Amino acid sequence: MITPQDIRAKALRHWSSYTYHRLCLSGTPWQAFDIPFGKPSGRELLNDFANIRDSLHELQTSAKVTLGYGYQIDFEPVAHRQLGEQHLPSRIYFETEQDFLRFIGKLSVATQFKHLAQQTFERHPALAEILHDKPRWLLDNLAVWHKLLSVAAWFIAHPLPDIFIRQIDLPGIDSKFIEQHKTQLIVLLDALLPPSAIKREAKSFERRYGLRFDQHLIRFRLLDPSIALAGLTDLTLPLEDFCRLELPLEYVFITENKVNGLAFPTFPGSMVIFSLGYGVGSLAVADWLKTKRIIYWGDLDTHGFEILSRLREIFPYVESMLMDRTTLAENRTLCVPEASPIKEIPTFLTDAEQNTFNALSSPDGIALRLEQERIPFGQIEAFLRDMEISTGNNMSQL
Repeated sequence: MITPQDIRAKALRHWSSYTYHRLCLSGTPWQAFDIPFGKPSGRELLNDFANIRDSLHELQTSAKVTLGYGYQIDFEPVAHRQLGEQHLPSRIYFETEQDFLRFIGKLSVATQFKHLAQQTFERHPALAEILHDKPRWLLDNLAVWHKLLSVAAWFIAHPLPDIFIRQIDLPGIDSKFIEQHKTQLIVLLDALLPPSAIKREAKSFERRYGLRFDQHLIRFRLLDPSIALAGLTDLTLPLEDFCRLELPLEYVFITENKVNGLAFPTFPGSMVIFSLGYGVGSLAVADWLKTKRIIYWGDLDTHGFEILSRLREIFPYVESMLMDRTTLAENRTLCVPEASPIKEIPTFLTDAEQNTFNALSSPDGIALRLEQERIPFGQIEAFLRDMEISTGNNMSQL
């Protein structure tokens, strides 16, 4: 026999499925909500009569007839040969919305939900479809909903503001609130702002809605003293400023290791960018790089090749440096095991690079890793000398 606890669990599942909330949002009048349950058979009545009688008593003591709210029970007479006529439940249901909500302890929450939904539809009809599809967006944010709408209203009045979140002044709302509720705000702003106020291709909140943000810092060294900026050769610039550089460069080296970047030898008409790691994708917005010869030098391991592949997806003509089988063979004793190797060959590798990628697997199945800083410095200088000969540049004049 069903118990009051079973009924509560079924009622809460109805609430948690958001069926109730969607009915509220669509304006559908309440209809009695029936609780399905199994009825005892004649044999069960005979064999377990005392327990069934006690269960019926428990049902009654937790029903509306006793508490003044909650579920109602309809009974029907059932004839039994041995026990005579018995009155058993034929229907268990919540007749009114108040009965349902009070029984599961959600009356206050539901009242607030409906009140905020009505206010939202009056102020922002465009949110009706979203809330109907995902009522949890409102239900999970009841306590902060007014603040979320206030922030959305500010963006409607100030599209693509070109300021930092910290500069948004709203009564009772600080920048930390906006930072902590970006996920909710994206849903609201995408529905409420005009297309011209949304950069839909952008993934970050700040880029998407035209805010300023703490940009990637690009650290680089100018390897040719003749093109130093006001005598400076080691510089760090925000990405936006880096994109505006106009330098007489022919070559751009990109290396992962900071010390390698700092120690990188001089080379005519060139710079070295370092310490970006997987952040090399940020360079995609620096259009001037597309006119330069780019040489990438990463760790000789699967992740180094993955970064090379990602960089080549942006700049298809990128060359690799000291990431070949010869370098691997000459320094094999300096290799260490790679902790979390990538199994799949990255997409944008040359045939020779793919061959080297495969060669990183040792006979015993352990992936090898040759870190940049383990390669003798003389091999770096030798690579650049060979490059000097092939390009006709003269390093000795620097």
